[in-house]
Amino acid sequence: MALVPTLDNRATIAEVVRGVLAQGLPVVVVDDGCTDGTPEAAREAGAEILSHPRNLGKGAALLTGFQHAAAAGYSHAVTIDADGQHLPEDLPGLLEAMRANPDAIVVGTRPRDVANVPRSSKVGRAISDFMLWASSGPELKGERPDSQCGYRIYPLKHVLALGFAARHYDFEQEVLVRAAWHGVPVLARPIQVWYPPPDERVTHFHKWRDNGRIVWIYTRLMLRRLFWPVLRPRRPLVPPR
Repeated sequence: MALVPTLDNRATIAEVVRGVLAQGLPVVVVDDGCTDGTPEAAREAGAEILSHPRNLGKGAALLTGFQHAAAAGYSHAVTIDADGQHLPEDLPGLLEAMRANPDAIVVGTRPRDVANVPRSSKVGRAISDFMLWASSGPELKGERPDSQCGYRIYPLKHVLALGFAARHYDFEQEVLVRAAWHGVPVLARPIQVWYPPPDERVTHFHKWRDNGRIVWIYTRLMLRRLFWPVLRPRRPLVPPR
């Protein structure tokens, strides 16, 4: 199942839904308090709709989608953003990695030399990637994933057992750190990305508020590492092979 969390993305949601459906996956759009007709456009394009009566945050929308997918009997959930930046044509590569590593979180990793990327986004990604490494330490093995990319595949059984404090954009950073701590593999796989010109860009990421949340969740996680021998989980979710 594919999950698309959204807040007022009417201009792009139908194309995203149709693109994912063309790859053979059912689509659930999680309406996180939309006011612009996005759910109606998504439904007309073929998606199932889950709705929050008010905006609760991207992390909360993802958790609603995860719980729905698990209750429907799905083992994994693909997450893709509603703004059209992620290309459904990259799904086969992510799904191939998932099938080869069913216990892993597969994270789409964007190239760094893409047109129209705001400088603030580049700096934010670099800082976040470093803080991901600092928070997870040696438990995050292999190539470092793109800590801020929302194009991912999650193994629902493992992810829903982790427990989270974050409910906004910071959720996508917290889940990677907690997965590494609990022995859930995190795999980076290259994807393409499209950024519209600045005058066409729609984003609900607040430069100060949401970056502050991300820094705060990383700070909490890094502080926890100071007490790692005491607080480390007794048993990993994925037994080592």
